[in-house]
Amino acid sequence: MAAFILVGCTESPKPPVLGARAAIADSIKQKSLQTDGVLKDSLMLQQLQSPLVQQFATFTAPEKPVFCGEAMPDDEDVRERFDRDFYVNVYDRAQITMYLKRSGRFFPYIEQRLKDAGLPDDLKYLMVAESAMRNVSSPAGAAGFWQLMPRVAESYGLTVNANIDERYNLEMATDGAIRYLKTSYKRFGNWTVVAASYNMGMGGAADEMAFQGQQSYYDLWLNDETARYLFRILAIKEVMANAAKYGYGAVSLYKPMPVREVETGEAIENLGKWAKTKGTSFKMLRVLNPWIRGRLLPRPPNGKYKIKLPAAESPKDQRDAAAYGYISTDDELRKLKTGIYTVREGETLQVIAERFGMSVDDLKRDNNLQSEVRAGQMLKVKP
Repeated sequence: MAAFILVGCTESPKPPVLGARAAIADSIKQKSLQTDGVLKDSLMLQQLQSPLVQQFATFTAPEKPVFCGEAMPDDEDVRERFDRDFYVNVYDRAQITMYLKRSGRFFPYIEQRLKDAGLPDDLKYLMVAESAMRNVSSPAGAAGFWQLMPRVAESYGLTVNANIDERYNLEMATDGAIRYLKTSYKRFGNWTVVAASYNMGMGGAADEMAFQGQQSYYDLWLNDETARYLFRILAIKEVMANAAKYGYGAVSLYKPMPVREVETGEAIENLGKWAKTKGTSFKMLRVLNPWIRGRLLPRPPNGKYKIKLPAAESPKDQRDAAAYGYISTDDELRKLKTGIYTVREGETLQVIAERFGMSVDDLKRDNNLQSEVRAGQMLKVKP
């Protein structure tokens, strides 16, 4: 969890990111991502003895792994530290398989964003180390693919509350992570230290460098998690980038999900009903928009919500919508083509306006309405 310290009574507060002495992000400390070192190493030894991995037991760690163009130094202590995380990861076949599968869905987007920002492609593996490309949250309060802490996310303009948490919005969280990484590199000029600062905060990294008089990540004495952090990233990169070499060549990758996007500047009181009007389900709404954290959306204070929906309605979505009463009969479809719509039980002006791509004000004006509508009422809408 990030800590923000003010020194003296008159000093101006430091920006939350620049003054952080703890993680900008908080790597998930779950068994599925990174178990306690001793336990994980013990599990690795058990795996090595299983018949399933005996055919791969001749793997050796690379001599000089490279992170963002910076080669790991030829040092015995550094080598042993890398070896530990390399062997933990290369034999964690279930986890690496899932990393590879998810990479097919998410790497193309992340790679393009990093390229557009002029950042090294290797930083995508930092994201993998943080979250395994899952929208998870940590006990410390970090969340999303980039595991941003609440105050850090808010400092970059992301909304974090009970109904909306934009740390789970991949596009917006990536914006925040890129801004942080650029700021950190401008400060340190060294990508390995940038990675360490992502784990322990820029302030924490700067303090240790000043106290120890060292500029290289590899020469710093750090807390256990940060001391292993870069080696875990290097290990993940080595195995994922050379999947076939390490026996993962047959893994089939998940594909990006085709979506369409709708915008709304109105509040949505019932997301379950709203999803039905769009021919989909609340489940799919949450899957495609994990930043939606509740059952409603308040009116956006500025601009509009951009909500992802399945690119095409599935037959099941259509059946569900018909059962709920939001798919019209043939007779009603003929009416819709002429611009006439019959209000259903429970529908509001907002719901109807959203369905036909209109504003509530336009719907009221076109139908000379002064109040809410009632079931059975016929309205003029956009055909």
